Amino acid sequence: MAETMMTSSSQDETLEVTTMDALQNYSGVRVWTDALDIQARNGIVEISGHVRTQAEKEVTENVILKTKGVKDVISHLYVDTDIEIAVAKALGDDPRTRGGFPGILVGSAFGDLYLKGNVPSQEMKKAAAEIAAKVQGVRSVVNSLEAPEPPKPAAPAAAAKPAVGARPAVAKPAPKPAPKVEESEEEAPAEE
Repeated sequence: MAETMMTSSSQDETLEVTTMDALQNYSGVRVWTDALDIQARNGIVEISGHVRTQAEKEVTENVILKTKGVKDVISHLYVDTDIEIAVAKALGDDPRTRGGFPGILVGSAFGDLYLKGNVPSQEMKKAAAEIAAKVQGVRSVVNSLEAPEPPKPAAPAAAAKPAVGARPAVAKPAPKPAPKVEESEEEAPAEE
């Protein structure tokens, strides 16, 4: 039985290599195979990862299905354009970011999501990244949104600079304290 498992495993590994070679050598549409993970088990190829367009997804699945030895394809591919739409929808649906449109631009490259544009606050910038990160298929978020910095607490007023040619003010010495009245050391008459 162990030999059967070894043979099946060896066949699966060969099928994985053959499938990847078929994708790399397909001239119809360039598929970025670095963004894909292929696993084969008993002739069934499971593929996951990211592709740029729906056309790439369809070509990838069809090329694999036509590869000798493949019985079926199970696809877990994410399409960047679908991710962009899903993120834009999520941002538009969330009350924290709804007011940010059309200022928020969304782009995706193999699951790495890019947010660009201008938003009215740091809170909205932060919320946009949080919302985008929760969308299925997003691997990472690069938040390049620009937002005004929150107002800083007022600084103490700076001393005024003297006018050009003005004489520096001379500080007057503090008044001397009044002389201390010393109480006499005579004893007060005793009361009877």
